[in-house]
Amino acid sequence: MTISKYIFAAVIGCLLGSTFIVKHTLAKDIVILNHPASENDSRYQYSFELMQLIMEQTKADFGDWEITHSEVFMTRDRVLNELISGELINVMAEAPKMGWNESLIPIKLPIRKGIQGFRVFIIKQQHYEDFQKIQTLAQLKNYPTGSGSFWSTRKAMELAGFDVVVGSSYDGLFHMLERGRFTSFGRGINEAFDELDSHTQAFPNLVLDDKVLLYIPLITIFYVSPNQPKLAKRIETGMKRIIANGQFDQVFYQQYCQLIHKTQLNKRVIFEIDNPLMKKDELLRMRQQGLMLSPTMNFDEVCQIYTD
Repeated sequence: MTISKYIFAAVIGCLLGSTFIVKHTLAKDIVILNHPASENDSRYQYSFELMQLIMEQTKADFGDWEITHSEVFMTRDRVLNELISGELINVMAEAPKMGWNESLIPIKLPIRKGIQGFRVFIIKQQHYEDFQKIQTLAQLKNYPTGSGSFWSTRKAMELAGFDVVVGSSYDGLFHMLERGRFTSFGRGINEAFDELDSHTQAFPNLVLDDKVLLYIPLITIFYVSPNQPKLAKRIETGMKRIIANGQFDQVFYQQYCQLIHKTQLNKRVIFEIDNPLMKKDELLRMRQQGLMLSPTMNFDEVCQIYTD
């Protein structure tokens, strides 16, 4: 090889090496979350903000990050397949479902302390007085209730004997309730007030029942694509870190204490049903570790600590 060829090869090698170094330096973890179902859908805002905190808390260990949304909203039946590939979406905050733990990487740390299992009911104004008379679980079961087809609460309510009417879309369920396809629409207390406010203009006849609370042991965790083990490790590390340093409790209670007080749990009739997707020993462990709430706990004390 001539000297000029050696020089050429060396220059090319340097350029390739520089390219590699630049790419390595610029590499960052990209979290792709599900797109909201509509402009009225606020269900994913908390998980988005929590993910921002997790990514920032792990920046020194794992590097730069970015959080974005999928281009379109994906229903839960499609999400699983897309999460497995990890191309259009790679992280989902979701309640455990059949097959998800086996197909994805679950980060088994509840991100909402089970508050979405505190179910209150959106109803039509004409049924308000009927719900005021409910004293037993059997009476509550007399009213058909709406659910998404792939929601975790659907299975629990069906096994408990509720008459569950399934809707095909999130916004469509509000239309079905208005049209009398079912009488009640159970929502987590973290969802109900915002959803009712955002749908008031379209459905002014809808109100929130203030008599009943149905407790279904339920958690939301982050599921990560199996093709993103490094990202899963980062999210798990970040969750454990903010739980240990108290930031998670601070964020959670500041987010939800106002809603907890607004729900007036101590004035409601509370019923509880089992969730077949929650193992009782796992539920007990999470409660002992302070990762799960009970609807009968003294929220005044804990909320005073974090919101004063």
